[in-house]
Amino acid sequence: MQPGYKRTNKQSSAKNVAARFVSELTVVALLCMALIVSACSAAGIDSGKPNLGSDNPGNLRDNTPVVLLAEQPGYMVAQDSSAIIDYSNSSQGYISAMTMTDGLFKVLIDAPDGTRYQFSLRSPNRFITIPLSAGNGEYSVGFFKNVSDNRYAPMFSVQISVNLVDQNLPFLYPNQYVDFEVNDRAVLLSQEITKGATSEIEAIDAIYLWCVMNLSYDYKKASEVQPGYLPDNDNTLDTLNGICFDYAVLCASMMRAQRLPTRLEIGFCGSEYHAWISVYTTEQGVIRREINFNPDSWTLLDPTIDSSGRTPLGLGPLIVDPKDYQPLLFY
Repeated sequence: MQPGYKRTNKQSSAKNVAARFVSELTVVALLCMALIVSACSAAGIDSGKPNLGSDNPGNLRDNTPVVLLAEQPGYMVAQDSSAIIDYSNSSQGYISAMTMTDGLFKVLIDAPDGTRYQFSLRSPNRFITIPLSAGNGEYSVGFFKNVSDNRYAPMFSVQISVNLVDQNLPFLYPNQYVDFEVNDRAVLLSQEITKGATSEIEAIDAIYLWCVMNLSYDYKKASEVQPGYLPDNDNTLDTLNGICFDYAVLCASMMRAQRLPTRLEIGFCGSEYHAWISVYTTEQGVIRREINFNPDSWTLLDPTIDSSGRTPLGLGPLIVDPKDYQPLLFY
């Protein structure tokens, strides 16, 4: 098995950008098949109920979903006649990009930590939300248009100095990769699942366990996934099947809707490229007997891997070891 994987509202020089994009996307399927060979085939298992409230008999946590809405006020923009980047709300952890004409476009971002991100635009007159995942610092943002095959030509660029009001904001807003809206099924489900939770830890436990116990790996999809694929939470909930990308995005969407900062992470698990999540909490606690949360820190969770260890009575031994994970991209 060769290593490989792809990586970030529905929604790294320009040279060879398309080739790199295709390579990363194709990898998703290869990696996830290798990782989930032991996954159960049945979907919709009702077992493995979280023990909500068992350790904290105090007041219930407010589980009303909150979906932060990206805005484009237009007072800080870079643009030409056919495209625009609105960075008015960069302090909130995101920028927005839109084309006004048909065609294939990309936004490339060189982050202050040296990481290069890319986002595709295929539909005109609709903003996509792009997270500023590397936090504070100087970002170089360029707009590119497809001119033939996999060749893209630069249109314009802008330097953005980012000073976030909250370092967790990039991982609370929906974006092109972790895409959800007010009253989406995933958002409403997050409220249902966390009913009875008395803490952040219990809310995380409830959402994570639901994903682990109810989603099954889709081998056919893994073998057919195409470059440019982005998860659709409604489709994942309809089928209760998906690849690692689907697992991570659904889980992240529900946690963000519950005001839990959650990173979609893409990188290496061992020698394979993979997708998983990390969750930020202000509390301390343990879920699934082995996952320890320290206050004011990020904790790695891999719903795809952990779903392979589920049993009719709950979860078997967890096989996630943070030392095996090397994140490269954050969304």
